[in-house]
Amino acid sequence: MATAIGSRPGRARHRQTSAFRLALILAGLFALFSVLTAAVLWLGTEREARLEQREELRADTRDLVLLSYQQGLDALSTEIEERTILGAGLPRWYALYAANGIKLAGNLDDRPPREGWSVERFTPRATSRLPAPRSHLLMLYTVRTARNGWLVVGRDSYYIRQMQDVAARIFALALLLIVAGSLVVGWLIGRQLLRRVGAMSDAAGRISEGDLAERMPLRGSGDELDMIALTVNQMLDRIASLLADVRRLGADIAHDLRTPLTRLRQRLERMHRHPSAASDPGLAAAVDGALGEIDELLNIFQALLRIARVESGEPRSGFAPVDLAPLLEELVDAYAPVAEAESGILRADIRPSPPVHGDRELLVQVFVNLIENAIRHTPPATTVTVWLAMAGEVVHAGVRDDGPGIPAPARGEVLQPFMRLDRSRHTEGNGLGLALVRSVAELHGATLRLEDAAPGLAVSLAFAGTQDATRTRPGPWSPRRAGRSDHAARPCLDAPGEEH
Repeated sequence: MATAIGSRPGRARHRQTSAFRLALILAGLFALFSVLTAAVLWLGTEREARLEQREELRADTRDLVLLSYQQGLDALSTEIEERTILGAGLPRWYALYAANGIKLAGNLDDRPPREGWSVERFTPRATSRLPAPRSHLLMLYTVRTARNGWLVVGRDSYYIRQMQDVAARIFALALLLIVAGSLVVGWLIGRQLLRRVGAMSDAAGRISEGDLAERMPLRGSGDELDMIALTVNQMLDRIASLLADVRRLGADIAHDLRTPLTRLRQRLERMHRHPSAASDPGLAAAVDGALGEIDELLNIFQALLRIARVESGEPRSGFAPVDLAPLLEELVDAYAPVAEAESGILRADIRPSPPVHGDRELLVQVFVNLIENAIRHTPPATTVTVWLAMAGEVVHAGVRDDGPGIPAPARGEVLQPFMRLDRSRHTEGNGLGLALVRSVAELHGATLRLEDAAPGLAVSLAFAGTQDATRTRPGPWSPRRAGRSDHAARPCLDAPGEEH
């Protein structure tokens, strides 16, 4: 199980935005309502068309029946033949039968078995002009005429079906345009929203990296995002004010206490050099112990001031390309004798990597703290390895050992100031070393990870954006390879370490 500090979430993709999901929901609702509306219109239009067709059939039938009563079946037969001949291209169908069932006129072949309304499929006989006639679905109205005759009047439902087909195509096209329009509008809104949320996320990322002067962008529209941004900015103003007060108070306390402690140390040194101290071994030992305690207090105040300076983000203005390979080789050479004196082994596994963008003095302090912790808080015969590697565009550097390690639940706790494990309380240190490592990692935008080395502990920092650091370097970068296991001592430390 690993503990990672300093990683930042990536940006949301467009299809993950609430605006895009809302556009999909609206498109689905529009489609559903359009289908329901079309169904209502469809059923209503079809019903009206069929009612109109029936009214037309009734009116036509009433006129013909009236003609049979006024002028007889012969006149009706003549009228039907004329209508059939003159309206051959129209969807009109007639048949006149005598009381004995003989067909007298018309273009229908079969008489419906009952009086009233019926629907029949009818295929005309083939002719020379129409060798393959199509079938017709007819709406038929059958009534009695004068002299007990039968009159059948029909209309083709072709035009109703054609109207339905046209309406279906129009509806499908309209539905497609509605859905496409909804998605396009949702995409445009989501794009605008994602741009604003992205700007707010970038601002939040810079704030989380320590830039407390950054604020959420405001568009001035007074919408919900502006209200959220304004509230967050007010909260940040308050937090920045409180942090500034805390840092100023801490710095003032540290500065104010360092002065009397320094004076007290000077007095103790003068007392130590006094002839009476030389003649009294007990007094000399007590003075030496007091000097050691004062030095420890001064180191704590110095570490607190350094952490406060790092957390303020002030060192970021002096960032420059830093080549970690020679830096780590130098530290390994300097601390190899220290590890040997503690009956341990310090090794290097340093591979070529481009420079990182950062503060060299702070990075030296980070790796000094990690190396000293690994040497000081592990049993004899422990092997400590300082390593550097490249993975993609990310530079990984760290220190690992094969000692007892740190339990997984405690890995997050040891990064807090003054937090120490029970087994480390008998060793030198003040519990500020890893707290400074965490602050420097956050300042550099690096991901700090504490992992199980099986056995032991592996502490690593992942530096992203190395390509930018390479481009800002004034000269060409020439990697130095290192893979040595034995190193000669070479003093090169820029700053003392704070132990965990």
